[in-house]
Amino acid sequence: MANKKQDAIMKNEELVSVFIPKTSRNDTERFIAVNGERILVQTGKTVEIPKRFAEVVANSEKMAAISAEYIDANISV
Repeated sequence: MANKKQDAIMKNEELVSVFIPKTSRNDTERFIAVNGERILVQTGKTVEIPKRFAEVVANSEKMAAISAEYIDANISV
């Protein structure tokens, strides 16, 4: 549950809906940090989080796609 400090932070910032897929059965939440502030985001559900944390999720997805492309292009068969 969110505490009062988290509630105050989230009230002053735009919230964005994000979906982080589960990578395994035990993958229930993801740790996200921005400039020393951190949150846990539930995986497998669409949740609303502050925009600055959503940007980290989006950047992570982009980097995962780029690394998968690189691996596919450079894998030795």
